[in-house]
Amino acid sequence: MKNYDVIVIGSGIGGLSSALALSNAGKTVLVLEQHNLPGGCSSSFVRGRFEFDASLHELCGVGSPGKWGYSGQLLMEEYKLPYQWFYANDLYRVIAYARSGNHYDVTLPCGVEECSKRMDEYVPGSYKPMKEFFSLAKECYDASQYFDRHMWEKKKGNGDVAIKASTFIKYFFRYLMVAERPFNEVLRRIKMPEDAIDILNTYWVYLGADLDEFSFVSMAVMIYCYVEMKPAIPRHTSHCISVEAVDRLREKGSDVFHNVRATKVVSDEKGKIQGVETTIGFFPCHQVIANINPATAYGGLLDKRIKIPKRERKKVNAINFSTRFVNVYLGLNRSCEELGIKDYTVFCPGSLDSSSNIESSLSIDSIDRCTAVCYNVIYPDCSPKGTCILTLTIPFTDDAWASVNPRDYVKTKEAVTRKAIKNYEHQVGISVSPYIEEIEIATPWTFAHYLGTPQGTVYGNSSNKWNSMGTQLLGIRRDQPIKGFKTTGASGARGDGYSQSFASGKDIANLTLEEMEGRKRHGK
Repeated sequence: MKNYDVIVIGSGIGGLSSALALSNAGKTVLVLEQHNLPGGCSSSFVRGRFEFDASLHELCGVGSPGKWGYSGQLLMEEYKLPYQWFYANDLYRVIAYARSGNHYDVTLPCGVEECSKRMDEYVPGSYKPMKEFFSLAKECYDASQYFDRHMWEKKKGNGDVAIKASTFIKYFFRYLMVAERPFNEVLRRIKMPEDAIDILNTYWVYLGADLDEFSFVSMAVMIYCYVEMKPAIPRHTSHCISVEAVDRLREKGSDVFHNVRATKVVSDEKGKIQGVETTIGFFPCHQVIANINPATAYGGLLDKRIKIPKRERKKVNAINFSTRFVNVYLGLNRSCEELGIKDYTVFCPGSLDSSSNIESSLSIDSIDRCTAVCYNVIYPDCSPKGTCILTLTIPFTDDAWASVNPRDYVKTKEAVTRKAIKNYEHQVGISVSPYIEEIEIATPWTFAHYLGTPQGTVYGNSSNKWNSMGTQLLGIRRDQPIKGFKTTGASGARGDGYSQSFASGKDIANLTLEEMEGRKRHGK
């Protein structure tokens, strides 16, 4: 039997990123995937003559050759994955009422100057605050990049990341001023008009958070990356990301086994990791990374001899799961030009009040919101000629689907779908119902079934004042306390999203390498 340095459970993009980083470091890795295809959310499926992306709307921070962002650097330069990218020229179009009662149909372009000017056209008096916002956002991005480059160089006695404070005071002073402040609070401090705040709050669904509480840095960096580097999608759906990653791993001498489920992480009598029991047998190994929510891992994956620290149990119990979704995949037998669809992303939330949106998203009954993505607008060949693909996404901020009787499941998801389509058609003034050739509906039940995520969340854990990305990254060692076992993915320190999951995978690979090298030096 081949000996592996590390076993990765789950081929979601967090797990694949960890495996790629470890392979690049010369480690031999085995990736175990319970399904017949890699990727988790980074996957696709076929219905009729259409191939639908399971979840990707757009990637953040990709950039372009010579100007790669953090995602692009990781994928294109470090992992050397041969992707072709398509870019949107606009951030989004949003159609909704602001808290002021004003109705807006807004399209924000990419580019700092262009976006600032356009916002000022919609909300007079917002140009200077927008420029100030982007200046702050860029400083936060630069500070985050500096932190990422140096976070593994030094640690404190308690294991926390140690970064030279004088550098941040000298170069990133404004970052320190806003680091843990809520997004909307900072916008108000720079005199952003309330209607402009509402329009910027449109992106709350990409983070699943109340922006009256959510960290300014996380939201600002995401918006900055989209504005400066443009939203990006890969050719051949996000499934190509997973497939290319698997090919690269095999080229490096690592293995990926599909249709193999990990049933137990096994330890010796003292709780030291010894390997992984699977549906095809036992694989010995002293380092395991699981692309799994910690609540799931601690609830049944680890054998009873592996001690879970009391602090970790309390933390897992204190954290809420983040947003769940219903996705409606539509294959339309008309082109986007024939239908009059010109926008890649359209948000139809009804209200621009993110707090009320979160409140209404607690229930299945209030379906007055959706996000629509038409891939053909920026990737014309993603479906057969004369057709287009439209995906509608409806967010839920609580386990609303838990109350659905299994007997009513089909009826419920079809009712939600009809409301979402009707809402989209009403808001954008385009009829799509007569042209539906293929339709598929994924609910939180669907994601729970295929991904094994708690309550069907694809965004991992919710983020708040005490559980922000900055706080979690500083204490990343304390939050991975079990020697030889780590978790990664959307539930990691960086939060949800494709780009964050790639970065989380790299973080956990670094932490694993640090632990392996430490044991080697001390003869353990």
